Amino acid sequence: MHDIDRLVAGIAPDPGPGMTPLARELMEEITELPAAAAPAPRRRRWVAAPVLVTLAGVLSFGLAQAPASAALDIDRVGDHYVITVQDLMADPEVYQAELKARGLDIRLRLVATSASQTGRMFVVNDLDRLRSGVPVPVDGPITTIDGPGPCPRPAGCPVGVKVPVDFAKKAEITLGRRARPGERYKMPPGIAAAGEPLHCVDYVNKPVAEIVAMLRERDVTPRFISAEWLTRDSSPDGWYVHLGVMTADREALLLVGPRPHDKAEPPDPSC
Repeated sequence: MHDIDRLVAGIAPDPGPGMTPLARELMEEITELPAAAAPAPRRRRWVAAPVLVTLAGVLSFGLAQAPASAALDIDRVGDHYVITVQDLMADPEVYQAELKARGLDIRLRLVATSASQTGRMFVVNDLDRLRSGVPVPVDGPITTIDGPGPCPRPAGCPVGVKVPVDFAKKAEITLGRRARPGERYKMPPGIAAAGEPLHCVDYVNKPVAEIVAMLRERDVTPRFISAEWLTRDSSPDGWYVHLGVMTADREALLLVGPRPHDKAEPPDPSC
């Protein structure tokens, strides 16, 4: 599966220990889109656990990069490294160099997402094992550091990660950055997630026409996908919305069907 699938924790109100059946269905459909509708990276299966790093300012590609020494804050505390990101605009190679200097084979990469998801991060603790086809547990040796104060995300709002000093596996961390104008999201948030157009709106299994009207009132253009066909600009009258994600600024993709879905996503507990 492609990047959207392994970043699916952002599409559900509470991703919990893994992907819900309905989220899986939408992501399966998205990953089958032709190149004209969505990117088509190599098909891979991933298990990811969400973490969040400190927001060091709004991401902008027009801003100058900080020197390498300021990109990451890596402190040794006992038998762990405590790592936080100081500069979200740094070139990925800067992160790699700083991590490699500590003997860590960890790849840190940035992907486009919405303002509400900027700074969110996903960790794959054992990349080699995953690539060999062996499932990787969500909980791994790389753990999160919780931040103080209230958090709008049910999955939590950690501010960094702890990595064992003797960590010898290959890991990958994917960090959400603010999408540029016209850029599609690779970390797609649910349309009802905090900060998104239908936050706290009970939209699942509602008529398509009702949800489309709400989105258009919020200046969001919807597209549609179902088990019967790939994306299109309209949905049959009388169909229902099963799930929805934001695919770009002011663009949404709705999974729809002729009947209400019996595996509806649970409501966002923060609402």
